[in-house]
Amino acid sequence: MQLKKVLATLVKVALSLALIGYLLGRAAGDKQFGELVAGPKNWPLLACTLPLCLLAVTVTILRWHLLVRALGLSFTVRETLRAGYLGYLANLLPFGLVAGDSLKAVMLIHRNPRRKTEAVASVFVDRVLGLYALLLLAAIASIFLPAEQLARLGEADRATITRLCWVVQIAALVSSLGFFVMLVPGVTHSRLWDLLEHAPLIGPVLHKLVGAMRTYRRRVDLLLVGVGVSLIIHLCYVSTVVLMTLAIGIAESHRPAIGSIFIIVPPSMIAGALPIGFYEVAITLLFRAASPPGAPPNLGLLIALAYRLIQISIASIGVMYWIAGRGEVRELMHEAEELPPAEELNGGERPSAAVTA
Repeated sequence: MQLKKVLATLVKVALSLALIGYLLGRAAGDKQFGELVAGPKNWPLLACTLPLCLLAVTVTILRWHLLVRALGLSFTVRETLRAGYLGYLANLLPFGLVAGDSLKAVMLIHRNPRRKTEAVASVFVDRVLGLYALLLLAAIASIFLPAEQLARLGEADRATITRLCWVVQIAALVSSLGFFVMLVPGVTHSRLWDLLEHAPLIGPVLHKLVGAMRTYRRRVDLLLVGVGVSLIIHLCYVSTVVLMTLAIGIAESHRPAIGSIFIIVPPSMIAGALPIGFYEVAITLLFRAASPPGAPPNLGLLIALAYRLIQISIASIGVMYWIAGRGEVRELMHEAEELPPAEELNGGERPSAAVTA
């Protein structure tokens, strides 16, 4: 098992380096990219992106605290912020060596050893709400994307953005239907789920999702609040990219329409859940498709690199937490690293139907 994890990590490292190397190699031969990097910047506007992104990260962590407290778990705001920023740091460690969600779950379980089911469910539901709101925001933006913005694009790029709009709309619709079906009394307790949990690929995910919904089935109000908060969080993230687009010195005639940025950033952020490099590839390609003819083809890469710098700056808060308790944090990270990738929602027991509100 240890050898398998080492090999998986090496594959992640190699894949990330290959993707980043490919993008930087392409950018090095792009004269427009070099001019854009060396050109004048609106530094005050760029400086606004850091606090905006920091606000989004902090509210994301507090959203998880809301889910934790709704289950009556013992975890203070201070502990939640510590776990959240350490988890954020873990996600930026060498190519995702330790998953931030696993670290947060381990820290919560340490404070609530008899309630592993609810602890893991809170982390899983927090992630699901964030992804759902991301799709929802992109779908809403795609509906209101003005036709004149699409008309500025070349024929192939216009077709790409149109297809992307359809994809996010369908994904958001299917996700919404699934979300509401899961909230129907009795649906999550159907024995059909017990059979589906053994299905390849989707089985473990379905089991976690159903178990989490069983845990939160009486707190529909809380889930809706979580979705609303998530929309605000993602608006902050997209606004960060919008500010970067306006501040890095690109000519106004070459900038992608703001409405299209609200469509291309959410899929890029979903790709960001994969090893480093996938976010950069996704946002580079989508910005290229959304930009008017003549725009620098690697504009999205510059924005991705600037966004990574902001992430590293915010992760420094996690570094301070790590320095403050090196021994304990090292043990927690080791424990999180030892968790099997297909860890059951509650360690093999059936999710409890009771909810402590």
